[in-house]
Amino acid sequence: MAGLMTYGKRQWESVDAEIRKIIPRLHVTVEDLIPLIEADTNAFNNYLAALKLPKSTPEEKLERDVCVEKALRNAVEVPLNLAKTIGNIWLPLLKLVEIGNIATKSDMQVSARCLQTGVWGAYYNVCINLKELKSESDKTKIVQEINEQVKMADRMCDAILSILDKRND
Repeated sequence: MAGLMTYGKRQWESVDAEIRKIIPRLHVTVEDLIPLIEADTNAFNNYLAALKLPKSTPEEKLERDVCVEKALRNAVEVPLNLAKTIGNIWLPLLKLVEIGNIATKSDMQVSARCLQTGVWGAYYNVCINLKELKSESDKTKIVQEINEQVKMADRMCDAILSILDKRND
């Protein structure tokens, strides 16, 4: 919204070229996020379904264990990818808050907080599912990746809010 409230407006002609670059990047990333949110729900549901598989015989137990591990991996990877996708939007959003229509200040503030919350939600989903993964090296790598995304989200959200607090135009 903030980009569209700036784009093509006479008052903001001086930043029109930059806004034209920012809007598509923001739009594409937002469009990418929607199916990832649904995929996160589906990934966890698939994990729950795998837990219900029979385990009466050694063969069933083995197949169940394989299915549970696969579903767990997916339940970890999907929210991690969600957090990484949000990571792609921070720099364009930062540029938008520097030059965009200040009348949309509250929308930009809420956007930053929502994105930060999305990363934290992904973090919690990763952490809760990660406990059951078998590979310790994978766990270590994934924890490092999701922690990087959380740090970036916190840092970028703070930077965006700080810029907006200082804008007086």
